[in-house]
Amino acid sequence: MLHLLRSNPAFFYLFLSQFLGAFNDNFFKNALIMFITFKLSQSPEQTGLLITLAAGLFILPFFLFSSLAGQLADRYTKTELIKKINLAEVLVMLLGAMSLLNQQIELLLMTLFLMGTQSTFFGPLKYSVLPEMLDKQSLMQGNALFSGSTFVAILLGSILGAVGILIEDGVQIMAVSLIVVSILGYGLSLLISPTVAQNKDLQVNVNIFKSTWKTIALCRPYQSAFFAVLAISWFWFLGALLLSQIPAFVKYDLKADDSVVVAFLSVFTMGIALGSAMVTRWFKGQIVLNRHGLFLGGMSFCLGLIVLLIDIGSVAQINNQEALMDLTTFLTVWPMNAVLLLFLLIAILGGAYIVPLYTLLQTQTPLKLRARMVAVNNIMNALFMVLSSVLIMIGYALSLSLMTMLLLLAVFNVLVAFMVQHTQKNLNSLNR
Repeated sequence: MLHLLRSNPAFFYLFLSQFLGAFNDNFFKNALIMFITFKLSQSPEQTGLLITLAAGLFILPFFLFSSLAGQLADRYTKTELIKKINLAEVLVMLLGAMSLLNQQIELLLMTLFLMGTQSTFFGPLKYSVLPEMLDKQSLMQGNALFSGSTFVAILLGSILGAVGILIEDGVQIMAVSLIVVSILGYGLSLLISPTVAQNKDLQVNVNIFKSTWKTIALCRPYQSAFFAVLAISWFWFLGALLLSQIPAFVKYDLKADDSVVVAFLSVFTMGIALGSAMVTRWFKGQIVLNRHGLFLGGMSFCLGLIVLLIDIGSVAQINNQEALMDLTTFLTVWPMNAVLLLFLLIAILGGAYIVPLYTLLQTQTPLKLRARMVAVNNIMNALFMVLSSVLIMIGYALSLSLMTMLLLLAVFNVLVAFMVQHTQKNLNSLNR
């Protein structure tokens, strides 16, 4: 796959630019969460409220502006829009740096909303422009590089942001870093070779609510692409639920400390990247969908094993310990260390699951509609992630344990796997 970066300069600069953008988003977001938790808030209730508000403000633009972003990406030259949006990121990061230095929570939250808005407009561009840069044989490899590198950027940004903000002079270091990374991303975007506008006759509807429903209705008839949207969104439902619960899972179920949290986040990222790379080798660049139900089923099997290991493994001896285990100790405790390997396998299956679906979305959507289909995908992804958060909150309100909720998730995921497998067979027969 790496030969794409060497042989295609336009793809190489786009790849680096989107990597830095994903890094900066999570760099700031996690720095803000740690800043709120340890510096700005005065009580657990205030901390929970502000963190929930921050998460909501970041994801809100995906609901509000994705349809407009898709229309603009289809109407105008994508590479020119990429440059403008990267320039906008520089301005947003200047505001973010200023708000960090002033420690003004209102400006910090406003910056987070603007970052979400910038990401909303960038998303349809980066995925819809790929088929214009890569041939059909290389498209899945390009998607694999994008998916794997995005998770790596998320991990690096999350860890460095969370750690960096709390060190001595961390606020000043963070402020400078945000600006430097955004300027570097903008500079790289200027090197991307220009493409051409694909739908110059498109009339852009600026009514964000009306255009959202209209865009979804417009994309719905393309059954294969819309199936990919729903299947990808289910992955984000699973991913958001698992990632959001890792800290609580590690602390209360595995009795381990924050170093083990970082290990789980790292393993998830590496697993997604590994699965993305492996699936391109397995399928040799072809879109093969008859195994996606099996991928989901494998994830459910791993979740069930995790619950079983925690339930019947060494819970008794872990509950007797007073201090949380560090990573070194955790890796020596069987079968708790096996949970980490199972989590890696879940991520590998997730990476293998998602890459062909992104490729299907791109290849089964007409060129003039492609960016709007990516926008619909972003809308549905955001909706499914919010739904996962709501269901987790309902579960806790009903006094369900996290292990019970994970077991229910595994069972429901098996049902989704059967639905995915059945839908794939129908679509394959239609496309013959």
